[in-house]
Amino acid sequence: MSKPVVWSPTTRDTYFQILEYLDENWTRKELKTFVDRTEEAIDHICATPLLYPYSKESDTHRCVLVKQV
Repeated sequence: MSKPVVWSPTTRDTYFQILEYLDENWTRKELKTFVDRTEEAIDHICATPLLYPYSKESDTHRCVLVKQV
């Protein structure tokens, strides 16, 4: 059974800031790659919620999609 992914307000804001940064400083190809990787990670998280490491500080599981951003 698939679990829903809940985005925190901080996560949502950060995601849109990254999209804005990529749109301003990189090509559409990199922007699309980032969006695709995000969607792929969300699919993995839904299917296997414990796939990514747990962070005690934020009480969340963390996933780095692209280390540069």
